[in-house]
Amino acid sequence: MAQGNDSDDEDNEDDGLDLGSRFFVGQYVKCVVSEINQTDAFGKPKTRVELSLMPSDVNERIDVDDICEGLVLSASVKSVEDRGYVLNTGLANSKMAAFLPTKEAHKWLERWMPAQGELKVGQVVEASVAKITDGRRSLQMTLDPETVAEATPKDTFKTMASVQPGQLVSATIMKVWDRGLSLRFMGFYDCSADLVSIGMTGALEKHDITKKYDLGKVVKARVVYVSLTTASKTILVSLLPHVVEMSPRPGVTGYEVPAAVKLATGMPATDSPMTTTKFSPTDLRSLWPIPYGTVLDECSVVGVNPHLGLTLAVPGVETVRCIARKNDLVDNKDLVPALNRNSGPFKVGSVHRVRVLGYEAMSGLVHVTLKASVVDEPMFRVEDVVPGAVITGTVRRLKDNRLIVAVSPRLTGAVASDQLSDTHLKHPELVFKADQPVACRVLSVHAKKNDIKLTCRKSLVQSKLPVVTGFTAERGAVPGVITHATVVHHMKNGILVS
Repeated sequence: MAQGNDSDDEDNEDDGLDLGSRFFVGQYVKCVVSEINQTDAFGKPKTRVELSLMPSDVNERIDVDDICEGLVLSASVKSVEDRGYVLNTGLANSKMAAFLPTKEAHKWLERWMPAQGELKVGQVVEASVAKITDGRRSLQMTLDPETVAEATPKDTFKTMASVQPGQLVSATIMKVWDRGLSLRFMGFYDCSADLVSIGMTGALEKHDITKKYDLGKVVKARVVYVSLTTASKTILVSLLPHVVEMSPRPGVTGYEVPAAVKLATGMPATDSPMTTTKFSPTDLRSLWPIPYGTVLDECSVVGVNPHLGLTLAVPGVETVRCIARKNDLVDNKDLVPALNRNSGPFKVGSVHRVRVLGYEAMSGLVHVTLKASVVDEPMFRVEDVVPGAVITGTVRRLKDNRLIVAVSPRLTGAVASDQLSDTHLKHPELVFKADQPVACRVLSVHAKKNDIKLTCRKSLVQSKLPVVTGFTAERGAVPGVITHATVVHHMKNGILVS
């Protein structure tokens, strides 16, 4: 995970390992924080959290005596054998051998990686202990999605260090707070779940929570975080259905692209009538329950929390809720009104127009904004920029005779040196100055690369001729059409134009 504005070239290096054959989008993984850096390699402020998925790191604290049927372990494929896979569990000081029969991996592969056919060496999976044999010297594992999702430890853990994220437990509600629940499992392990983890972000008082969760009630919960420092010992759990079921998505919303529907249900979808936006196949934001940038016209407020913000419902969608933080309500942060569920512009029942900004897979919440400047922005995503369109942008900077232009508050495009003017500019810095407006025409848009190419040539910007943006009739490529073009290369038998 990285936070910052500067790109990290090291992250983009291709090490030759095909991660797409070992992980899938939406897969649950268990990780441990290995390092936290506050600066990058050049000393610039940048928070970077290094994580490890290595079984030897993740399972390091598990007490071997606590290994029992129903325990969910991170494991990597050590070797592929005739009848299955030898797994590496990374258990410290343990001589237990872990084996995954081929039939126990079949349903997992069929559901999540049907094109692969078999697990790869080094592939990390979350497997459940199905049987312990040979006097606790051998573990038979299973990857069956339903079995792993429902697996609970057969025995009570002797030590708290054996409690791991990803484990399903039966927990008793010990106390109801105004911001969540306190629970206990296995008789003496205390844990907690906040409002997000119990699906009640709109709850304001303890009374709101007790309507759904009674004191003493036994619930299924999945451990999502464990910290066993000397200062404090913390176990956080989630009661959200999709986390308890280990499903990548809360459910189908009707706004998904077909690939996202398959991710949620396992079944292919041939049509998504409510989705009107187009995405690059590699844009993971298109796999959200409601894709990035989607504008929802009539979302109603169903919860108001002065600390968190608003919880909103999407018409006709029961599987997910939207959340708008306090700083995403109005454009002027100094004019944010006090949030009250019974009065004011954001009271329960009020209806608002919002735009999708983010998605939290673990909480199942879609982050939205109510800011008019963002909701009404016509060029919010790269896909919104239309090739051939004439736009007025703002000069950001001129670097190496390449002009960077802001086409909207969130998007920038580039003007190559040969597209700055119809005539050669000896000193382009005298013509294009930072923060000044500039008229451009969009030459091309590559959503996969987040690349927008522009031209400032007046002959192209002011051209009244038809625009050709592709090689099909729908994109203007019709025999006999006359349009402007730029010579980009000389050839023996002609010239190449763009």
